[in-house]
Amino acid sequence: YLDRVHPSWREDMARAEQETGAGGRLTVDEAYKILSLRRGATAEEVRRAHRELMKKFHPDRGGSAYLAAKINEAKEILLAQARE
Repeated sequence: YLDRVHPSWREDMARAEQETGAGGRLTVDEAYKILSLRRGATAEEVRRAHRELMKKFHPDRGGSAYLAAKINEAKEILLAQARE
C-alpha cells in the first residue's frame, strides 16, 4: 500500500532516523522554527500556522509523510508548552 500511495516512504523514514535518531524529539526552539513562529505564540497562532503548513505538505496532497510528521510534532510540543 505505502509503495503505491507514497513511493518515497522508505527514504522519508531513513532520513528521519538519521536527522533525529530513533525516538528523537524536537526541541521547543525547533518547533517554533518549523511553524515559523516566535516564542510566546498563542495556541491559536500555533493552530493557524500548523493548518497552513499542512495544506501545503500533507502527504495526501503530494507532500512528504516525514514533513507532515515534523509539522504535527511541532504543533504538539508548542500546544503543550502553551498549556503550562
